[in-house]
Amino acid sequence: MDKKDESTDTSGVAQAEPVSTATLLDPRTVEVLSRMDSFFIQQRIRMVEAVSGGCIEQQNVYDVFDHETKKRIMIIKEESDGCSRCCCSPDHSIFVRFYHVGSDAPELQPGQTVDWSYEPSGDPFMTFEREGCDCCCKGLCPIGTLHAGDLTGRPGEAHGKRERAKLIGETIQPVGGGGFKPIMQLMDRADPNETTGRSELFAATRGPCLFGGCSKLCFSSEFGQAVASDQDFGNVSKMHQLNFGNFASITKLKPKTMAQGAREMFTDSDLYDVQFKNPSITPQQKANILGQMVHLDYMFFERDGDMCYFDGDGNFHLVFFNCFIYGCIH
Repeated sequence: MDKKDESTDTSGVAQAEPVSTATLLDPRTVEVLSRMDSFFIQQRIRMVEAVSGGCIEQQNVYDVFDHETKKRIMIIKEESDGCSRCCCSPDHSIFVRFYHVGSDAPELQPGQTVDWSYEPSGDPFMTFEREGCDCCCKGLCPIGTLHAGDLTGRPGEAHGKRERAKLIGETIQPVGGGGFKPIMQLMDRADPNETTGRSELFAATRGPCLFGGCSKLCFSSEFGQAVASDQDFGNVSKMHQLNFGNFASITKLKPKTMAQGAREMFTDSDLYDVQFKNPSITPQQKANILGQMVHLDYMFFERDGDMCYFDGDGNFHLVFFNCFIYGCIH
């Protein structure tokens, strides 16, 4: 598959050249993603984690809604080792499995309390893996891979050598992280018939320098995607001239109500808005953007004590915002 270059239509919106629609995604997933132009993701509140102030970490669960119909269409569930999750979160190794919501699921509108009794039936249609830092060594864990179907074994055990036959794509942070604004590469599988699972860059994502802390009560954090090529990453000035947000966007939403504000203050349960803005975007690319949304959540917004904390001497600290500098968060 040829690399995609930017072109511009009469409306001034950057377009990607037509790409192959061949994919490892199953027909149902292709149909769902083909008709979706945007979706809303609501991360479930984990009560034990909230009450313990993050001392007891629980596995994340997300509900995905179609913005147009307001229907819940997917459930995303984390699998991780309990010890690594409690000691190394949010940098621990994870499997994140994506399930379709069945016809037996109770009706649920965005913002409503989730019916905890419902569990998705059937196998996952894709699985995201991030190999994390499971030795209590903190880092941003800049590489995540998305695979069709399920994965076996334990998260992180392959040490970069996992079989790539079912690879859909990858999300990678380049060396240096983009400087003072985080940059992520979105990689799409080049040929579903090639067993090596070779991937190609199709878009770049850029986020804000300042985010989180108390600022998340007042400001949303947008990570915009732009059509990109390897040549863009070879030239830093050219990379930052890309029209981020014209291809797609992932936005961590600020609270709109008192209840959502309390959610931000006392939990790490977040709300996301994902918009697909380019009409040529493929279902497989949408799947990769959805996988990147999960990756960004763990990298930037799963931090305990994000708004305030006590240090080892018992001193209270208020965090106004976090700052991204060359791959590190301060």
